[in-house]
Amino acid sequence: MTKTGKLPGHGATLSITIPGQNLKFTPRQAYVWVPPAWFAASHAKLPVIELLHGTPGQPSDWTRAIYADATALAYAEKHDGVAPILVMPDINGGLTADSECMNSSMFGQVETYLTKAVPDFMQKNFNARTRVGSFAIAGLSEGGTCAVGLALNNPKEYPVFANYSGDVAPQYQTFNTQQTISDLFEGSTATFNAHNPPYLLTHEKYPGMAGWFAAGAQDSQALRAAHTLQPLAASAGIATCITTPPGKHSFDFWTQAYQDSLPWISWKLKLTPEPKSIPAQCTTAKS
Repeated sequence: MTKTGKLPGHGATLSITIPGQNLKFTPRQAYVWVPPAWFAASHAKLPVIELLHGTPGQPSDWTRAIYADATALAYAEKHDGVAPILVMPDINGGLTADSECMNSSMFGQVETYLTKAVPDFMQKNFNARTRVGSFAIAGLSEGGTCAVGLALNNPKEYPVFANYSGDVAPQYQTFNTQQTISDLFEGSTATFNAHNPPYLLTHEKYPGMAGWFAAGAQDSQALRAAHTLQPLAASAGIATCITTPPGKHSFDFWTQAYQDSLPWISWKLKLTPEPKSIPAQCTTAKS
């Protein structure tokens, strides 16, 4: 780049350690993808999409099974090398662990890691954009549930979120709500409600936020969750999109869901123009 003045024809994906110091949480390796524009001489500050995997799962699911970096590169190639940076952190600390992205005695300060340590790391080490509203958060399955909850609890930090096949509320393992509250929230219903999207969306307003909901038509639990959360989000002042095409709880569905939503997310992050068409039913925010 320095010699030729031309952007490379590719991005770069790397495995990297994003430490969780003093958080009693030991994350596995994260992945970061940067677009061609990241290599520009001006080293322009770009917004970031934080992508959360599910359980059982790992950060590399986003690259080895969903091809998020390849999708982002294809998008960048249509926009002069410009696309959001992607960061794919660990949310559980183990393949079958199920933190639900919460701060808990069981898993450590996972919420703090994802909402503070990861964004700080990206801004300090990847020159990510630092102004308010520079991060979006998206996730699949457990990660989709996390994306909604973390965004609602940090609306200035994450004004844009996407939920691919998430649950309606945190659900530890396959337990019911009472068991989840007992095991993951130390018996505190108040703490659970503070991370429970239906509760938050009926008790708070979120002007300026935007949320994308995707669930496969053959994925009954995720489908019910999407149809529950989208109208609640719209009533709480969030501009929403929902799409429920044929699909199951699978990597194939999440690959397509991410492809469908990426142009919308990039637009909402004020990086690229509004897409000419959006493969979802979208609504403007209600006042």
